[in-house]
Parts: sequence; structure tokens; C-alpha cells
Amino acid sequence: MKTGQAIRAFLNLYVAEIRRYVAETRVYLSGYVSSLITTAIVVALFVMSAKDGNDPSVWIGFLYWSSASTMVSEASVSISSDKQNGTFTQLMIRPTSMLEQITVKTLSWALVSIAVDAVFVIALFKLIGAEIGFSWMVMPVSLLVAVGVFGLTMAMASLTILFTKTASFMDTIGYAMMFLGGVIVPLNELPVPLRLAGQLIPITKGIEMSRSAILGKPLSAADWLGLSVQSLVFFTLGYLTFIVVIRHGRKNGINMRY
Repeated sequence: MKTGQAIRAFLNLYVAEIRRYVAETRVYLSGYVSSLITTAIVVALFVMSAKDGNDPSVWIGFLYWSSASTMVSEASVSISSDKQNGTFTQLMIRPTSMLEQITVKTLSWALVSIAVDAVFVIALFKLIGAEIGFSWMVMPVSLLVAVGVFGLTMAMASLTILFTKTASFMDTIGYAMMFLGGVIVPLNELPVPLRLAGQLIPITKGIEMSRSAILGKPLSAADWLGLSVQSLVFFTLGYLTFIVVIRHGRKNGINMRY
């Protein structure tokens, strides 16, 4: 019975968060559309200048990047906003845990963002005449990547709880993921230090595997194992970091200064 009540409470919180997110998007629609147009220009320039229009797998990298950037940044931006508005401490004393609230927020953002980003990226690539391919193997790969990205989300949320200004660097982190993740420049063409840094990012292996699947190349057991281990490590580290920071905050207080 308690399990059923917990599930219902989680679903109610999830539905409420979806409604809030959609309502906020409507309020700030002009800014959201402006951001999409800016991203469209950047993506189109990269694809057309690199002459990747004939590669049916290129689009998936931009979808991974856009969705991952949103997941990671929205948690930090939300926490930063709550701290500046003075409502963050109220979140810590709600019946639902901070981890559950972050999970619900992230899942809500992910659902809306991925749906919008998928339509946006596909429409953009069709508009510029670039080919689009697909493989069902992309689905399990993307789920594993999402686990790792959620770990990174928890880690960035933890940093924002400690240092409010962390949210100011989310755009920089997002574009760093684009560059180091092999979205615009093949990973093997980057200098060794950057290549090694890129291989640590959760989306890098996922993009590589998804592009291979779309191009009809087989995915080895080593690929699946490598992605699974990396995502699990990111998730575990992010979770532990979040728990430690929350416990520290409950014991010593949260620095609310911006």
C-alpha cells in the first residue's frame, strides 16, 4: 500500500511539474523561440560547412547534445532561481526529498525537451536538405546515456547548491559538450588531451554507437559494456555527491548568496 501511495505521489508531482514547465514555456515563449533559432543557425552552419549533409547519422549527435545540455542546465538554473528568490529552503522541508524533486524536474524537462528537440532537429535537417537515418538500436543506447547524463545533472545541481553562480556557466558547459562530444569535430581529430576529456563525457560514447547503428555497423559487446560502466559510474558519483551536499546543507546550512 505504501509503495502504491509513493508511486501515486510521484506521478502527481510529475504531472504538476510538467504543467508548470509547459506554463513557464508559454510565458517565456519568445525567449525560447529565439534560443531555438540561434541554435538552428549554429547547427546549420556547422553541418553545411563540414559538408556532412550526406551522412544520415550526423543529426543524432545534435539531438544528444541538445537534450543533454537541457537536462544538465535546467536543474542548476532552477536551483539558482529558487535560491535567489528565497524559496530553496522551503524545498528542503517539503514532504518529498530534494533528490525526488530533482528527479521529477529532470524527467519533466527531459520529456518536453526531447520531444521538442527531436522535432526541431529533424525539421532543421530536412530544411537544409541533409539526410536523416534511424536505427532502433538508438533507443537502448539513448537510455543508457540518459542514466549517465542524470548523474552529471545531479553533480551540477550539487555544485549549484554550494555555489549559486554555477548556473551561469551552463551555456559554456553545454557548448563544451558539443565540442568534446564529437558532435561537430570527429573525436580522433582533436588533440590528445581534448580527446581524452571528450571520452569522459556520457554522450560521447552514445553518439559514436548511435551513429554506427544508423550506418548499419554492428555494435560489439565491448561497446555496450563500456557505455554501461561509464553511465553507471557517472550516476553513482552524481548521486553520492548530491547526497553528501544535501546532508552538509542540512547540518551546516546553505549559502544563499549569489
